Amino acid sequence: MTNGEIIRLRRQMQRRIRAVVAERRLARTAAPVGADDGEPGSAQESLTHQHVDG
Repeated sequence: MTNGEIIRLRRQMQRRIRAVVAERRLARTAAPVGADDGEPGSAQESLTHQHVDG
C-alpha cells in the first residue's frame, strides 16, 4: 500500500467519523426534552455508560 493510499484512507475514515459524530449530535439535539420518562439524570447516565458497555 503506497503512502498516498494510506493518506487517502485516513482522510476517508476521518470524514466518516465526523459524519457520524454530527449525526449523533443532531439526533441528540432533536430529541424532545421530555422524551425520557425515567428518573432525572438517567439519560446522561446511559450516555456515560455507553462507552463502557458498548
